[in-house]
Amino acid sequence: MKTTPTYGISYIEGSDLVSNAAAGFKKAAETTEAALKLVDQRSTIEGVKPAIAGTLATLATMRGATGQTGYVTSDGNNNGPYCWNGSAWVKYAQNTQIDSLQSQIAAITQGYEAGTITGRTNADAVLTIPWEHHTTAPKSVTVTVLRRSDQSDVSVYKVDALLWSVTASYAWVRFRNQLTDSWATNFGPVSVTWAAYW
Repeated sequence: MKTTPTYGISYIEGSDLVSNAAAGFKKAAETTEAALKLVDQRSTIEGVKPAIAGTLATLATMRGATGQTGYVTSDGNNNGPYCWNGSAWVKYAQNTQIDSLQSQIAAITQGYEAGTITGRTNADAVLTIPWEHHTTAPKSVTVTVLRRSDQSDVSVYKVDALLWSVTASYAWVRFRNQLTDSWATNFGPVSVTWAAYW
């Protein structure tokens, strides 16, 4: 015999022996009745009103209808709402836990920014890379000069890119012209690829 995935209602298969048919029908009836009882409990006053206990240990001795809410009122860190999952009381996530999880997810999925920026350096030979999604300084930034497709003589654009300053809002990349051994002021256009990690 197999059972249905949601409520565990048993049913007879073609490979089941005829000699076991009576037991199979009985099992099907019992599991159907259990499923109906579970559904009925959810719509009764007993099934929808919260179970209230002073301590988690007391709440654990109570049974509920699946989805029913329970509350612990006088047990320190165990205080708060719980949900009966069919076999045990499980604590609902609190706002602080949700905030913490959201921060952890953001750190994993949004812990970096990257891109390519093109422009002319300013009078200090600096090109600024602004952060779009972060308000704190990154832990690491990598920059690389990118050869532009419109550069016919690469030697003219032989510059070094130095990560000069990193702040909560931007990074400064300062360029030095290797041919003239001087800062590449008002130079460009120049392109850099960059990646910042928080």
